[in-house]
Amino acid sequence: MNPISIFIVEDELLISASLKSQLQSFGYEVLGSSTKGEQCVEEIERLSKEGKEPEIVLMDIHLRGEIDGIETARRLVDKFNCAIIFLTGQSSKEIYERSFKIKPFGYLLKPIDMEQTKMTIEIAAYQRNLEIENLVYQQQLEVLLETRKRENDEIRSMYQTMVNNSLMGMTITQENKIMFVNNHITEILGLAKEELIGFSIQTLLDLIHPEDKEFIINKRVSVLQEQEIPKSSRFRVIRKDGSIRYLESYAEAIQYKGQPAIHQVYFDITSYQEALLGK
Repeated sequence: MNPISIFIVEDELLISASLKSQLQSFGYEVLGSSTKGEQCVEEIERLSKEGKEPEIVLMDIHLRGEIDGIETARRLVDKFNCAIIFLTGQSSKEIYERSFKIKPFGYLLKPIDMEQTKMTIEIAAYQRNLEIENLVYQQQLEVLLETRKRENDEIRSMYQTMVNNSLMGMTITQENKIMFVNNHITEILGLAKEELIGFSIQTLLDLIHPEDKEFIINKRVSVLQEQEIPKSSRFRVIRKDGSIRYLESYAEAIQYKGQPAIHQVYFDITSYQEALLGK
């Protein structure tokens, strides 16, 4: 197991040197130190490019220079996966309120107690690794979900293409309405899809030849009641232009959006029937 890597940001050189020595005696790896915030950001950026980004940054809040420790920590958190532990010689409400936004992994009050420091570092390193693992897991899950969504979209698109280009007509009827039609049934009936969707069952039945209507009504009732009957039917429909089409239909009771419905497919057998009749 690799030792926890640490970077020290402390503008008091004696404190920084003492910290480094004691941390190394605990078995930690001290990757470097800085006395100013700007220098710290540059150093950690260099380490990150070399694949040595520190796990823990011990950050003195009161730094000399253009930016203090809180602003330095904010820049680090925005760019890297360092766990920030703030070092401060004084505790004040203003300091805590500003630093809370950084979501630090701990605070250490000066003069520094090394046993307390060790415990804080160990907890911070554990929490940081846990957060990174959770982030990786979340990213993997998002990739998996995106892959599944893309696969489902492809399957849905393929299914839609097959249904709309099928050589048989298809409808789904439910609660006295047409809920779905494919392209071919519009060609069979001579009506636009927009006209058929929302059609009442009665309006659809009005297209059936008067001599076949009672048979089809009884057949529909039997299908909804899931009675043991032949699933195929032959009947005639009268199109808007007055022409007659002979259809063979197969009906099946299904659940559509959680409610009983009938899925029906239609084959146009007009040419076959007219040939039999010698027309």
